[in-house]
Amino acid sequence: MIRTDDVVELTRALVAIDAVNPALVDGGAGEREIAEAIGHWLGGRGFDVRLVGADPARPSVLARRRGAGGGRTLLLAGHLDTVGGAGDGGRRADAAPDGDRVVGRGAYDMAGGLAAAMVAAAGADVAGDVVLGFAADEEFGSAGMEELLAELDAARPDGAVVLEPTDLDVTLAHRGFAWYRVEYEGSAAHGSQPELGVDAIDRALDGMVALRGFGAELAARPRHPLLGTGSVRVATIEGGTDAATVADRCVLVVERRTLPGEPDPAAELASMLAPSRPARIVPLVARPAMEADPGAPIARVVLDAVERATGAPAVRRGDPWWTDAGLIAERGVPVVLVGPAGGGAHADEEWVATDSLRTLVAVLRTVIDGFCAPR
Repeated sequence: MIRTDDVVELTRALVAIDAVNPALVDGGAGEREIAEAIGHWLGGRGFDVRLVGADPARPSVLARRRGAGGGRTLLLAGHLDTVGGAGDGGRRADAAPDGDRVVGRGAYDMAGGLAAAMVAAAGADVAGDVVLGFAADEEFGSAGMEELLAELDAARPDGAVVLEPTDLDVTLAHRGFAWYRVEYEGSAAHGSQPELGVDAIDRALDGMVALRGFGAELAARPRHPLLGTGSVRVATIEGGTDAATVADRCVLVVERRTLPGEPDPAAELASMLAPSRPARIVPLVARPAMEADPGAPIARVVLDAVERATGAPAVRRGDPWWTDAGLIAERGVPVVLVGPAGGGAHADEEWVATDSLRTLVAVLRTVIDGFCAPR
């Protein structure tokens, strides 16, 4: 049971709970324990709390603090799961000697953001509702955020803030991504008589040459002001059976990183690879890029809140990686990202700065007061 209302101690308590994503690490604890701890904490502070999701071992937290009425609804979103690390068994907490950091798996990505949202929202007294949506499975398949958004469809928020770590910068855009399995087929033959077969690896080589050219084309396109250019790369190659046999099969896994407003990546990839004659191109997963209108109410209030809390204009940035904000934006909810300062996301030495946690609470309180005020 978590008893503290101090954001630093709350972060430390969340970090101490093992929430390793079992899709990434065999035997990972999953999100049940941390979801229940957060739900109990929020329920004791006036939130309507539900644990949602198809897998009871891996729930997400959906909590609502109801306002007096007449204001906009704000979603504060984050994720519960963390990656595993060598020898640490998942989440763990360890105070640094000088007390200026919380150290441990998940501290930066993203227990600190969750704790700041909980503390800020618990003190809210505004017209609109404040909703906390803390998702399972962000580090692998984002199933949790999809389930949360399905639950929110009937009462869609007017704006959202995702608490991914940004070092108190404001992320207004990030790339999307898509993964494809490109399968080439040939005809096996003895290596001494390759002319009697069709070499699937040779066909795949033609495809890889085309992909290299496509990557150069993407790099030469006009740059997005925050994200630069899109990219494409071969992630894995599998083919052939032995040294003496012409390969009858070769499979590439291709990753495409996309920008807001780009053409359909699947159609573009299929057209570019057509001369190499793949047998099939199988989509594996695709997630959309995200771009916020800096003039939207949620963006304006977050940018202003950061400036007020830090005493300097907010840094606006774009991120090359993908987050659940892409799914939120895809549902038509304006969204930006802001989170604490620290380092070591997904690394063995992960930490979050305690001063930034307190600053983030101040930012979020200003955001709640400004965004959830009467319309």
